[in-house]
Amino acid sequence: MSGPSERETETATETAARGDERHDDWYRKLVEEATDITVVLDSNGTMTYVSPAVKRLLGYTPTDMIGEDGHEYVHPEDGDDVSDAIQKLREPPMDPETVEFRCRHDDGTWRWLEVTMRNRLDGEIGGIIVNGRDITERKERETELQTTKERMTMALEGANLGIWDWDMVTDEVARDELLTQMLGYERSEMGDHLEGWEQVVHPDGKKRHDEALAEHIEERTPYYQCEYRLKTKSGDWKWVRTMGKVVERDESGEPVRAVGIHQDIDDRKRAELELKSERDMFKNGPAVVFKWVDAEGWPITYVSKNVERVFGYTPAELQEHEFEYGDLVHSGDLDRIEQEMSAYVDEETDLFNPEPYRVTTAEGDVRWVAEYTKTLQEDGDRNHLIGYIVDITERKRRERQLEAREEKYRSLFENTRDALMLMDRDGYLDCNHRALELFGVDSVEEFLRYSPWEFSPQTQPDGSDSKEGALDWIDEAFEEGEAFFEWTHQRIDGTNFPAEVKLSRFEYDGDYIIHALVRDITERKEQKQELAAERNRIRAITNAIPDVTVVYDREGRYREILTGREDLLPADPSELTGSKATDVLPPDVAGTIVESLKASLDTGAVQTVEYSLDLEGESTWFEGRIAPIPDEGHDEVVLLARDTTERKEYEQQLEEQRDNLDILNQVLRHDIRNDIQLITAYAELLEAEADEEEFAEYIETILENANHVIELTKSAREVADVMQSAEKELKQVGLRTVLSNEIEEVRAAYPEADVVEATAIPQVTVQANDMLESVFRNLLKNAIQHNDTETPRVAVSVTDRDETVHIRVADNGPGVPDEQKERIFGKGKKGLDSQGTGIGLYLVKTLVGNYSGDIWVEDRDEQGLSDSQAIPDDEREGAVFVVELPKVKLE
Repeated sequence: MSGPSERETETATETAARGDERHDDWYRKLVEEATDITVVLDSNGTMTYVSPAVKRLLGYTPTDMIGEDGHEYVHPEDGDDVSDAIQKLREPPMDPETVEFRCRHDDGTWRWLEVTMRNRLDGEIGGIIVNGRDITERKERETELQTTKERMTMALEGANLGIWDWDMVTDEVARDELLTQMLGYERSEMGDHLEGWEQVVHPDGKKRHDEALAEHIEERTPYYQCEYRLKTKSGDWKWVRTMGKVVERDESGEPVRAVGIHQDIDDRKRAELELKSERDMFKNGPAVVFKWVDAEGWPITYVSKNVERVFGYTPAELQEHEFEYGDLVHSGDLDRIEQEMSAYVDEETDLFNPEPYRVTTAEGDVRWVAEYTKTLQEDGDRNHLIGYIVDITERKRRERQLEAREEKYRSLFENTRDALMLMDRDGYLDCNHRALELFGVDSVEEFLRYSPWEFSPQTQPDGSDSKEGALDWIDEAFEEGEAFFEWTHQRIDGTNFPAEVKLSRFEYDGDYIIHALVRDITERKEQKQELAAERNRIRAITNAIPDVTVVYDREGRYREILTGREDLLPADPSELTGSKATDVLPPDVAGTIVESLKASLDTGAVQTVEYSLDLEGESTWFEGRIAPIPDEGHDEVVLLARDTTERKEYEQQLEEQRDNLDILNQVLRHDIRNDIQLITAYAELLEAEADEEEFAEYIETILENANHVIELTKSAREVADVMQSAEKELKQVGLRTVLSNEIEEVRAAYPEADVVEATAIPQVTVQANDMLESVFRNLLKNAIQHNDTETPRVAVSVTDRDETVHIRVADNGPGVPDEQKERIFGKGKKGLDSQGTGIGLYLVKTLVGNYSGDIWVEDRDEQGLSDSQAIPDDEREGAVFVVELPKVKLE
């Protein structure tokens, strides 16, 4: 075969040049389509190139900025930073520089940019390349974070809070200055170890702290908190509140780090204790006031006049020492009271409050009393006691009666999930265990010391006074029989929670008693807030989606419009809300939507609709999905409609292209091929009739070129078929029939070639279409046409694998150089001595890709014994084209 002609050489050169142009065009489009700005500055800072992304980021067009001084767009306060960065680019080592600065937007605002600059003044570009991206939102978040930190610091200082960070493995503790200063220490005096805290904590408080911490470590509480006393540097005790949380655990779940706060609550705590003391003194009714000397028998120096009404003694009898207070105490309780009094020491308060005991009246009756005694200093050397003695006999009687009946209702009382309390007008009489848990109280006895309004903050969320409100609701329950309301309660640790409260009146032993039920509705409130937050989040997300989102009811009425694209609506959202689709949309569109939304509600399935609207004089196409909203009791659907106008126009263009291809196919199939075949027939007739050999060469040329044109029309027709076959549904195709038929046809078309089946073709099924025959026909013809041997030899072998089948077409031709093994499948690629059109292998690659397969080229010496059996060892040069197709598993 002859070498490449001059024309063929020129064509190869032009093709390479076009490849370089396409390569450059690819890089240019990459820069122009990028989301970041690319700018080129000359040595004077003048912009010589600006990428189109500047329109989206800064509002300018490239032509607005090219030729302008780049410094004119930089914020005055950031100009020095930019200039310094550019100067560094001009000095060794001239590494890239990154700088953040504000840049003026076309609307006059300032946008933060992060740019990376590279010095290319001495290169082909001849300037400084600037690549920038918008970081305005990040800068705003950083500013907000800094502001939040500053506010937090101020809040901590204002609330007198100290922060600590505890390494639970090494017991190292990092404390801030607020924490140590509240106790009067320097940070160095408390050290950085847990033992610094253990040396100043009150023993009772440490026990409560450790118990709360243990519950938290066992993950029974979300955090731990405790109120206790710490010893100040001056030796006093200061009440603090600690809240902490384990924030890190090891692989076995053991805690390794906790953080938290200390809060100075000394003033509040002491006020609470004082208030509690005073409350306990008077909550059980009028008290008899005694003043006695802290001596044997407790001689009385003063007693209030109501003593005669309560206990039957006259003030004179008691004040003139006819009776001492010890004489009034029941003999069965006297030793206990004496022991408790002598052993009483309380650093929290100077109030002595022993357990209730009995006294004997002047008539010999026994009465139960509660005592609240304070120590008084008088005359400088004598200790006097002032005692408030309250008759609680009636209360004790009710308690005994309640105790007698307790077993009858205690199981029901305790096993409810709500807090239950019993109360009369004097206060609480009983509560269940859930009430103790809910309000954070340790025992029923402690709970009964509180008044109902003391489990509430001072004011309710609406600003009303909690005590007044609680009394009003209790009065309503006593008068009306019941009361039901929502109320904000407060645990004894100071935390609040919302609750539903139901007060029910019932009669017991001739008196009215209130049964109080308190149900914590924190979770319900949080769920409601979460639902509202989730709805707002969904609204924000929906508004960010470039689609139209509409909520309709069953009648096609606009219930809600969520969209960031109001330009895609037929009217303003405020006008649409509440109106019907049939009143706003064209009848055909409204009918389609209403019919589909009813079908979606009836079946629960998603419905798809397509429609067009005339918006601002232009037809806009939409593709929508209608889905029911899963909300019991509501018949509503959501329509998510996407603007598909561009896609619709593209589909129309594709349809036109398919029509044009179909026309081309018809021309190639009929007109051109018929004419060329007529030329071929006459040429063959002329060849048979011509006697002179001088015309034989010309006739042969005519026949060769006519056959080449026929081949070209066939390839072009196959191009059209391939382009149209992409939309054809794939089907199951038997490999043996297709491959065997093509081998036979090629043998008939090329009798001078030796085409053999090196292996048996297995009976497998692949996923393909009618164009599969073109794959094998082009490969077999390629192996023969690109063969420069006297006898072209082609061996076809098939390997059946688990998931795929490999078809190898091996030849004894010149082979394919490594650098061409990938490019040989490109459009218009062919060898310099090729007789083909240069598009056959491109069609093969395209079709195999459509079938989810692959094709590649191998050297013959990479192949196995089966091919060598078909082609002698002395003809081992050549190439092997391998086609891999996925198999279809037949059931």
